[in-house]
Amino acid sequence: MKALVIHGDFCLFFASCLFTTITGHVLHRNPAGRLYAFEGKDVALPCGVGAPLSLSQVTAVEWLRVDGPSPQSVHVLRLSEDLVKDHAQDYLGRTTILKNGSLKLVGVRQQDTGIYRCVLLTGSTLEKEAIVSLLVVQGPEVNFLLWRTAANQLFVLCKSSGWNPKPLLSILDWRRSRVPTMVEPEVSVQPDGLFSVSMRVNMEAVHGPGNKSVICQMEVPDQHLIIERMIPITDDYVPSDERPGWIPESIVSIVGIVGVVELCVIIGAAIRYFAPDWRTNMYESLTEYGRTGQLTTDGASEDTCKASGLRVRGTEASNILAARDLEKMRKYKDSITRVGKKLAVEPALIAAIISRQSEAGTKLSPSGYGQTDPNCFGLMQINRHYHAIKGSAYSGEHIDQGVTFLIQLIKTMRRVRPAWTQEQQLKGALACYIAGEDKVIPLSYEELDSVTPNKDFASDVVARAHWFARNGF
Repeated sequence: MKALVIHGDFCLFFASCLFTTITGHVLHRNPAGRLYAFEGKDVALPCGVGAPLSLSQVTAVEWLRVDGPSPQSVHVLRLSEDLVKDHAQDYLGRTTILKNGSLKLVGVRQQDTGIYRCVLLTGSTLEKEAIVSLLVVQGPEVNFLLWRTAANQLFVLCKSSGWNPKPLLSILDWRRSRVPTMVEPEVSVQPDGLFSVSMRVNMEAVHGPGNKSVICQMEVPDQHLIIERMIPITDDYVPSDERPGWIPESIVSIVGIVGVVELCVIIGAAIRYFAPDWRTNMYESLTEYGRTGQLTTDGASEDTCKASGLRVRGTEASNILAARDLEKMRKYKDSITRVGKKLAVEPALIAAIISRQSEAGTKLSPSGYGQTDPNCFGLMQINRHYHAIKGSAYSGEHIDQGVTFLIQLIKTMRRVRPAWTQEQQLKGALACYIAGEDKVIPLSYEELDSVTPNKDFASDVVARAHWFARNGF
């Protein structure tokens, strides 16, 4: 995860320059404005300060990007007509001039970071000129954990790390009203000097008629930067009757005193000494996403087997293909396990996707993209046309992004196929992962793999997950 660092000394390399107007006299520009935007969001670049001008008062509005070797035309509006042919290719279809002359830029990208110049003309007279520096940042992730105590109280822990300056953390209900909290957010400074902020809230404070969600909001007010994560409220997060019998009531109740971090340490130590085989059950109790072990599967298809030089097929072939990747997969085991525990997804399933997608990274080019598909990136082969690439090709951040995407697909299948079991929804999400929701959603459960490569992606991944679960994952 990239840290969000907002520096107060972001300087323009021509901060003291003067500009000459088309009428020949020298005009001092307005002081440079600085604007921050999250990657993938929309942003409006203001055209200067002072008394606003309406577009009805001007004959032309021109926005240029001026931090390169030569000015680049971003958007030109003359006599209320967009001169699209003058727009730079990178900005086509992504810009709009607002009524006050501001530039709306849709879906900002990292490469949009730069310095922009706005010019407003009335006739041949320059009415206003402004410089805006835009810095596109990748916002830190907002994570949460839900758990239930022995007293049947449901808590949420909301946390985000990698901030500078320190953000404000708020919990909102489904009406977007602030939830009253008994304690202030906990703030800590990480070794890298960035802030980590967390808050624990009793969900009874946000329960109400029709309330099915709560929002965790991080905000840097001075920069108008906000990241939110909506958390569904359900009653099946770590229910007290599913905890192992050897964990005493006192340990479960500690959560109300010392918080979830300390609880995890206590339970983790107990697991290592008293129940080393319970770890899989712990994952199952934390996840709503289904258990691959409950799925029957046909394994790899004949086409996959032929492409891999195998004479066998089905689950036997899937086992062989998974075994081929085991040694290489061990290099990523720590990252896979860490992401699996964080997101409550079976590490064996993550390993199985990586095995099928990139053969544990051996089918990647030096750039990190697929040897056979240059648009798909990293171990989990994330398509750059649909997702902003995060992290390096072999990083935990990349694995986190892939698993988060899978979880989104599981939730989609849950919404559109509520009558399916959790395991069926999971298998449907696997088919969506490779083939896309539009192709998979109309299908019956038996038809899921009919639209996937070699007509076996979901079945093969499930079979490989079974194998990895038996072999250290």
